[in-house]
Amino acid sequence: MKTDKTHRNHPHLSLTRTAAVLLFAAVALLTAAPLLLLFPFAFGIEDNNNNIPTTAVSLTESNNSSSTTSTATNTNTTMATAAAAAPNSTLVDFASNIEQIRGHLDQAVVNKESGNDTLTVAHSLHPIEEVYSSIEGLLARQNSTLNQTLSLALQELSSGAANSTASQFKNQTSAVDMLLNDTVRAIMIIIPSQELGNTAFNASVVARLLSIAGHEYQEAVANGIIREVVEYQDAQAFIHRAQTIFDRTSGSVNQTMANGIEQVNEFFGILNSTVINKGDPAEVETTINGIVHGLEEITGMTASELLGQEVAGGGVSQQDDPVAIIDNVKSMLNQLLSAYQSQNYEEAESIAIEAYLENYEYVEAPIAQHDQQLMEETEVMLREELRQMINDRVPVEQLQEHIASLNANLDRAVSLLEQ
Repeated sequence: MKTDKTHRNHPHLSLTRTAAVLLFAAVALLTAAPLLLLFPFAFGIEDNNNNIPTTAVSLTESNNSSSTTSTATNTNTTMATAAAAAPNSTLVDFASNIEQIRGHLDQAVVNKESGNDTLTVAHSLHPIEEVYSSIEGLLARQNSTLNQTLSLALQELSSGAANSTASQFKNQTSAVDMLLNDTVRAIMIIIPSQELGNTAFNASVVARLLSIAGHEYQEAVANGIIREVVEYQDAQAFIHRAQTIFDRTSGSVNQTMANGIEQVNEFFGILNSTVINKGDPAEVETTINGIVHGLEEITGMTASELLGQEVAGGGVSQQDDPVAIIDNVKSMLNQLLSAYQSQNYEEAESIAIEAYLENYEYVEAPIAQHDQQLMEETEVMLREELRQMINDRVPVEQLQEHIASLNANLDRAVSLLEQ
């Protein structure tokens, strides 16, 4: 991530101080162990065996294996359709920044293990240069000693990144990971009790991580070529952290929201595939918007509440005329068919994704009020079957028939909406 932040000067630390940092981390972890957290993002890193191109390496297994069990035991969040009060934005930002640090360290370890010290150093410096100032004030007020210890550990990690062995670097990163756990514990003490385990809080962290990932990806990729490897890996790391939080949060789910969870998971799959294949940044943005919209439905919050900001104009929204949105979907289906006939299959699939994520999703609720079955049938035809047909390269005539059936359903929906 390119910023104008002033870089700090960090002295090289002695091995004695390194040992002291590691010892303090162990003591601090034992001291804080009785404090049970309800936030899945507070703990370590899950295994991830995703296949990623040589220019971007996959994320590693947890540096704190016991944390996953603790998370599974303590997570008691449930999804609900009722509107949720927007969580404390300052604390959401704090949690998001902690997850960014974790993401940078994920990639630092992987690059170290693959022998790329240049990228290892870059990723180990980013938490200090780009993130730490955003958490330092709140942490210092809550626990000044922990603030100094975490800062020292991050500085030592980056200053020794190039000269340490892969094993030594991973051990140091594990110590930092434990300190990050302690940091979240320290801050979560001040969260109002009603926000503990709040799905809205976790969903907000997911949304903000994805927003940052989208910006990183836009800086990194153009025309299918990686221009900035560090930013490309940052995008992957933040998406991974967001998906990990969502997976853990949705572990205890109200069955009425099962379809929403399934859709968000599907969009995460599309997002990961697009990033791995170095797809168009616009497609990445569209898919991220789709995930955020799914989080809106799950939590009852608006996108602006989830993201902690005013959403930029452009595109359609829930407030737009449903009939106008349906007309836009039909127009996009014509564009899709034209692209498919020209054998521009990638463009056709991109249009299909946009037609669903940024258009049809916004009219599902009003259609369902009149005909739930029609809404669901059309959703499957547009979200699943259409993309599958494009991927299978079916004959043009078969795609034309499917689009004709889709248009017929959309026309029925318009008739219902205009009654």
